[in-house]
Amino acid sequence: MTVSPAPRIPSADATVAAESRYDVAIVGCGIIGSVLAASLAKSGRKVIVFDSNLSEPDRIVGELLQPGGCLALQKLGIEDTLDGIDAVPTTGYKVFWGASDVAIPYPPESVKMAWSDGELAKDGRVQQGRSFHHGRFIQNLRRKAQSTEGVTLVEATVNELVKDDSGAVLGLTATPRSSSSPSSTSDDKVPLTYLASLTIISDGCHSKFRRAVLPSHITPTTRSNFIGLMLEDAVLPAPNHGHVILRREAPSADPSPIGPVLVYQLSTHDTRMLVDISGARVPSASNGDLAAFLTTHVTRVLPPSIVPSFEQAIERSLGPDREYRLRSMPNQYLPPYPQGRGPPGIVLVGDSLNMRHPLTGGGMTVAFNDAVILVGLLGGGKAFGDVKYDERGVVEDLGDWQTVRERLEEWHWQRKGVSTCINALAQALYSLFGADDENLEVLKAGCFGYFELGGECVNGPVSLLSALKPSPLSLTAHFFSVAFYSIWLLFTAPRADKRRPSLIEYPALGVKSLQVFWTACVVLLPYMWNEFQM
Repeated sequence: MTVSPAPRIPSADATVAAESRYDVAIVGCGIIGSVLAASLAKSGRKVIVFDSNLSEPDRIVGELLQPGGCLALQKLGIEDTLDGIDAVPTTGYKVFWGASDVAIPYPPESVKMAWSDGELAKDGRVQQGRSFHHGRFIQNLRRKAQSTEGVTLVEATVNELVKDDSGAVLGLTATPRSSSSPSSTSDDKVPLTYLASLTIISDGCHSKFRRAVLPSHITPTTRSNFIGLMLEDAVLPAPNHGHVILRREAPSADPSPIGPVLVYQLSTHDTRMLVDISGARVPSASNGDLAAFLTTHVTRVLPPSIVPSFEQAIERSLGPDREYRLRSMPNQYLPPYPQGRGPPGIVLVGDSLNMRHPLTGGGMTVAFNDAVILVGLLGGGKAFGDVKYDERGVVEDLGDWQTVRERLEEWHWQRKGVSTCINALAQALYSLFGADDENLEVLKAGCFGYFELGGECVNGPVSLLSALKPSPLSLTAHFFSVAFYSIWLLFTAPRADKRRPSLIEYPALGVKSLQVFWTACVVLLPYMWNEFQM
């Protein structure tokens, strides 16, 4: 549905801004860059933040915020950035597998939010998340940063880092957009130098400066791509829920090229559909191959009520209106690496540092939790929101790299509760839900059956997913409970012919069980190892 984009955020005068020195320079005013700018400034730091384009971004991910992410915004005192963008309350998930489905509601409300009414968990109310148009939310965050005392927001392209002879980062050079330097007497785009005690890189998944900090062996990997469609006035089977739609095929069928299909409402009339396609390449959209591919492979797995709006979206994608074009985005994984071990004066945050498959919609929640912790460790000490500062006191000079480095090491470990759960869970669930071999299909069936048991078999995993009760130990326990339940079903669940396995089949099933358990280990443990690397 055509909606006018939010106004471009006006830039500060780039030339005047270059005359000052800052405590913190932030590269990228997106999800975490804007939040850190506002929060560090509220804490008492002098901050400058750069972005090459302050118009409303148009992306197909970063549209669902888990309850734990909403709580993190509340801790930072900026939960009002979710207002005024026609955001949709989310109360959980519904997973579809063939003709079967299972509801996965968020846990009962335990912390009051601005939208809470009356007593906690009144009338069975659960802790809520929010889904929304990414660009509208980003513009709200940028406005929040810009309006915060102590923040200078400049529309400029950062060119390179400024270093001293020892390699320590002293700041950066940036070329301002022409309109952001009204005091300039030249029409030429001349790079300006900006100095800061600490430079924070938050320039996203295609980070320009990642390599300046990370070792060469730490690189993003791509397992699949999401194809994004916009559905209008879709009739959803479970309103206010994220829909996870899994293919269910006969054992003899050829493997499907699509993985999970995600559907969630963004606003009153708009609903996002994301289709996972395995591999690094997708069919061409320009010649209609992608639309034909989606029609062939996706229509048959969708709940019937969604099909009309899906078909309409496919038809519109073939027309001239770019608003309805089919777009793709790589689903990347980048394990976190301890910060403070690279050149002094620089730190990576957000997708520049750490990425996971967006299946579980946890990226923004990780980012906002990271911001809460980082501000507590490196903030200026002024009280705001519900931020708790380090008991050792404020780092008076962010140029004191030895002290900053110690705090960054602590940040690496403090963030593990939330980041490890969401990262490992996203990667592991994608392996199961996008199953491409027999053992993973067994685990997928076991995972769905585990959710069907209800109780703690639902409440435990969704508490991890939503970042309400993050615990890597609990994640491991639930994952291997799924593995053992999958093995149990091998021996007890009726087959397609409604016959249960006979005793004579038990030896072969025993061997199969070992293979399934080994597959479970291979799915989860490497990611847990990556998360806890030193």
